[in-house]
Amino acid sequence: MLGKISPYFINSVETKKSDNYIEQIENFKKLLYLTDDIFFQTDLEGRFKWINQALKDFLRQSEEQISGKEIFAFIHPEDKSSVRELMQSILPYEKSSALELRFLRPDGDYCFFECRLSLDPQRESYYFAASDISERKIYQEELLRLESIIEASLDGIYAIDCEGRIQSWNKAAEKIFGFSKDEIIGQTIHLLAFPDQREEMDNLINIIRRGETYSYETIRQKKDGETVAVFITLAPIRDSSGEVLGSSAVARDITSHRRLEKEIAQLDKLNTIVELASVISHEVRNPMTTVKGFLQLLYHKIKDKVFREYFEIMIEEMDRVNSILQEFNTIGKKHKESTRMRHNLKTIIKSMAPLLEADAVSQGKTIKFLLRETPDLMVDGNEIRQLILNLTRNALEAMEPNGSVLIKTFVENGQVILAVQDFGKGIAESDLEKLGTPFFTTKESGTGLGLYVCYEIAQRHEAQIKVNTGPKGTTFSVIFPQHAILP
Repeated sequence: MLGKISPYFINSVETKKSDNYIEQIENFKKLLYLTDDIFFQTDLEGRFKWINQALKDFLRQSEEQISGKEIFAFIHPEDKSSVRELMQSILPYEKSSALELRFLRPDGDYCFFECRLSLDPQRESYYFAASDISERKIYQEELLRLESIIEASLDGIYAIDCEGRIQSWNKAAEKIFGFSKDEIIGQTIHLLAFPDQREEMDNLINIIRRGETYSYETIRQKKDGETVAVFITLAPIRDSSGEVLGSSAVARDITSHRRLEKEIAQLDKLNTIVELASVISHEVRNPMTTVKGFLQLLYHKIKDKVFREYFEIMIEEMDRVNSILQEFNTIGKKHKESTRMRHNLKTIIKSMAPLLEADAVSQGKTIKFLLRETPDLMVDGNEIRQLILNLTRNALEAMEPNGSVLIKTFVENGQVILAVQDFGKGIAESDLEKLGTPFFTTKESGTGLGLYVCYEIAQRHEAQIKVNTGPKGTTFSVIFPQHAILP
């Protein structure tokens, strides 16, 4: 009996199921009808079969005006192909990926929507669900404009949270500090500081936590260890409730500005020195020459050996004073236009070798040469000789007896380089910035003008002088510009 079920009973059950399903669909449609999101059903050609109130409100048309029309009549021309591709590629009963598109009103106005759809082949229908994202798109565009402004800024702009961790980093910050975005985000601001600045960085984190605006000038450590001078402004970042989330930081590189200030101060000092040198050269040198003449006259008339030795010492000291006055006179005069010709560093140094070696031997030291072939340069030969002589004498005087100086020439990165290396105790860090300053010297008998003259010669030839120093010695490298190289 169980195997013989009445067809009437089966049909009755199926009818109830169908009625129940239809009732559920109708109830679900009522819910969709009331929602603010757009829902609608189309046939396989894209013609509207059912729409909810949200779509009618957006299009500002009645159901009679919309039903039977193709969905493409209300889609922006640039988005129609994307919708067609999505309709053709979707598998039955699967939810599509989100698609951004623009729905058009009859008056030509449009809004952005995020749309998903599914295919029901049994009912030959597509079901669409779309959310208005126009406001989100406006925010996104504003955010993109803001990001573009930040990325185009010449100042480093970055965000710091209340724990001191860096959350964002623009291109200018990469250029100023040397760290890429991937390297720095998530790291604390201590990474940008020197070890002795820890207390300063901890104080900045406390300022950020208190939500204060703060501006200050300081130095920071770049990725390569170099120092960069920066002016930084911190401004609090708050959420909608006013709680402090962190701080924005704007860092301006003022290294060149500070360097320029130092150069201007140096020029002011030099102008004073020039005036002083002119007075000394003109007013002091003449009477000193007279005194020396009388000392030499008396020297030849004195027979006592001891007194003659005293006069020899006085005459030698007068010669030393005269030498200093000559260097003063060089500063006091405007430098005349140098005569530049084709010269080769190797040739110049070889011609000076006997003089340099004699100078070294007199001090119980030696000079070695490592002269590689270099292109000819357009330079003032006399000035380059003076440059080499001054650097070599400084190197010799920086070492104890039995020391050795190495003079090198070579080409690196397309530039001709002259290097003079000593093996002394090195230059104190506090003295490095003073190098090239007139009358600055660490030697008891030095005038402080030799290295100044070297820097002046290098500047006139648009060359750079770089100093590499340490406990095992110092190297002065003169780097000549590429445009000075002759073919």
